[in-house]
Amino acid sequence: MAVAFPVLVTVIAGPAAAQAPAEPDSPARAEAYARFMIGRHLEGLDDTEGAVRAFREAAGLDPAAGEPLAELAALYARAGRADDAMDAAEEALAREPDNRSAHRVLGLAYAAAASTTREGTREEVDRAVEHLERARGSVVPDLQVELTLARFYLRAAATDEAIGLLEDLSKDQLAYALASVLLAEAYQQAGRHDEALRTLEEAVGSTRPTYRMLARLGELYEQARRWRDAAEAYRGAVALNPRSAGVRRRLAAALLEGDEAARARDVLEGILEMRPRDTASYHMLAEVEIALTNFDAAESAARRLIELEPDGLRGPYVLSQVFERRHEYQRVVETLAPVLERARAMRPQRLLAEMLDQLGRAYQWLEDPQGATQVYEDAVSLMPTSPGFQARLAQAYVDGDRHDDAARLLARARNASPRNLTLAIIEADLYGRRGNLERGEDLLVDLLAENRDVPRAHLALASFYSEHDRLREALLVLESAQQQFPGETSILFLLGAVLEQSDRFADAERAFRRVLDRDPEHAQALNYLGYMLADRGERLDESVALIARAVERDPHNGSYLDSLGWAYFKLDRLDLAEPPLRAAGDQLQRNSVVQDHLGDLLHRLGRYDEAIAAWRRALDGDGEEIDPAAIERKIRDAQRRLDR
Repeated sequence: MAVAFPVLVTVIAGPAAAQAPAEPDSPARAEAYARFMIGRHLEGLDDTEGAVRAFREAAGLDPAAGEPLAELAALYARAGRADDAMDAAEEALAREPDNRSAHRVLGLAYAAAASTTREGTREEVDRAVEHLERARGSVVPDLQVELTLARFYLRAAATDEAIGLLEDLSKDQLAYALASVLLAEAYQQAGRHDEALRTLEEAVGSTRPTYRMLARLGELYEQARRWRDAAEAYRGAVALNPRSAGVRRRLAAALLEGDEAARARDVLEGILEMRPRDTASYHMLAEVEIALTNFDAAESAARRLIELEPDGLRGPYVLSQVFERRHEYQRVVETLAPVLERARAMRPQRLLAEMLDQLGRAYQWLEDPQGATQVYEDAVSLMPTSPGFQARLAQAYVDGDRHDDAARLLARARNASPRNLTLAIIEADLYGRRGNLERGEDLLVDLLAENRDVPRAHLALASFYSEHDRLREALLVLESAQQQFPGETSILFLLGAVLEQSDRFADAERAFRRVLDRDPEHAQALNYLGYMLADRGERLDESVALIARAVERDPHNGSYLDSLGWAYFKLDRLDLAEPPLRAAGDQLQRNSVVQDHLGDLLHRLGRYDEAIAAWRRALDGDGEEIDPAAIERKIRDAQRRLDR
């Protein structure tokens, strides 16, 4: 076993170091004692080979003594000769099975061997623990042995033993800092999360904290989702170790989670000044720029990542996220589809799943159920027990009118995951599309009876009623749910939408404003309320202001851009209406309402041929919420104007 001793096990000294043999009681033992002391003297003079010879001579003169061999083992260990050290220690134990010095050498050596790999072999871990336990017993604790043993108790999942040992060690001033870090880890391993955090907080507050203490404290704050505290701990760690890119990235991640994305960007840019080719930082920088809605900067970071990792997957994936946030779904497809084969070969399970999911969503937004079906069939073949991908495939079958395939898949998936809400909701939708409204309603009523404490179950039944024009029943479900979940904005939002569908506009406005009281940046509520006001020609300046806030949150959302353009149109600000309506029309080619709005604008601008083209797209589109006869009349009027 050729291993190198890590820092923790190189210094073989202290209370458990080999002691001189007892005073000699025979000439041979007297000579052995003399050789032993000469060996120590030569070692002090850095004459390693001379010391080795002296210890060997001492061991030969006194065949029953293990101490010369234990001292020889320690000498080899200090010289970095791990294999020789272990051989000598084994020889010592053959003579004296309870020799603590030899057990110490072997325990630390096996600990070193186990530390050369991430996991170490189970045998190495077990032997390290066995020998370190037998090395204990000195009146003065050997901190190196104690701390190493504690670490290996943790690796062996002997949590109770680790806690007992570390609670005693943390009382020792010399061991306090490292023992506190390990004790926090032990508490965490035992599920005692509050004690873990309190232990490390006390250590940081009562001593000069080390880099490791602060970094570990940041991790514990992360796990508690205390992002600002995590960021503060990581800042302290960075101050002690400014060149640690890893802890700087942890700081950036904590800032991002704590809604301080701009500061996270500053941290990442600092790393990249120091390490211009740090791919992990480019990856995170792209994600931060997405959060800041700086999509051009995010695209630039993603493309730089692709340059640095031409065969990697992270670059294309984060670039596709940029395109998704821009609602450029065709570009998502063009980015992800070519790298899927490489992803399958590399098989990074989580990333591959996320890429497949994103690609499938892009096809769904492009109203390409065949493309979505192929992607999700692939995903299910790779992860056949994933209820999430089963649900997405079932939805793709439903969207593609493959109702029998959807029914078969749902039967299997629901049998395997009977409590999965998404699968049940898709099955109810399938019944509704097939005209069996009663069966769909019964399924969702039963689902609600089993999940009354889950807001989504109430929303599912209310949405089903709303989609099938049973608005009264939808309102009853939502009003009851509102009483049960007074703080749930999703229920209030859907209530506002159903009230608007019921032509109860004042009540709808009150519901939307209650959503905004709780979440002033709720983009859907801002857009819905603003569009409702614009469509009714009421308070148009306020309408524009509300929708503009929604667009600020999601600047490439075609629905929000359509609402903004329509509000400007109602204000007779045609110059301001055209850019958002044009962008919405380009993005949502099959949305009949959007194309109708664009046609109305173009007609007012006197561009009758373009208006006719937009209205024809409206008639060929999804057909939702339009009056085809009215659009036909507008087309005829525009054609007459062209003819004149």
